[in-house]
Amino acid sequence: MSTHVGDQLPDDLFRALGGDDLAGVADRVVVVSTVDERGFPHQALLSYFEVVALNRRTIRLATYAESRTTGNARRDGKLTLVFVDAEFVYYVKGVVRQLAPAMRATPYNAKLDLQVVEVLRDAPDPVHEPGAHIATGIRYVNPQRAAERARAERVIAELRE
Repeated sequence: MSTHVGDQLPDDLFRALGGDDLAGVADRVVVVSTVDERGFPHQALLSYFEVVALNRRTIRLATYAESRTTGNARRDGKLTLVFVDAEFVYYVKGVVRQLAPAMRATPYNAKLDLQVVEVLRDAPDPVHEPGAHIATGIRYVNPQRAAERARAERVIAELRE
């Protein structure tokens, strides 16, 4: 059951997206949702290595420049981020614009700026689902973790600019 939180990132999500603890979020995944040219929802995945909160109302993203997700975001100017973890589930809706078609750290990525419009928190309904909880978030493993983390530090630094 989702509940309206407001128009800015709550403390726990803001800390998770700070970009200061890349080791702690190295295996976490963010679901990005846009609407395609036919009006259907379109989802994609990002890592926390490609997302950073500048403040409670501004999130920067590094997305593949030629992807459908980036094309949808450019066209419609809207995007929703879905964060699913054992600690929290949030849906962050926002207005998005492209800041750069290519990034220096990763030329294949576009640099996007998301202005938060609405944040919803989701959790099982305690009345209808007593004791239910999210056990884990969406995780991924990359055998090139060390190289990926070094690149992520450059991406996060550039997103903060």
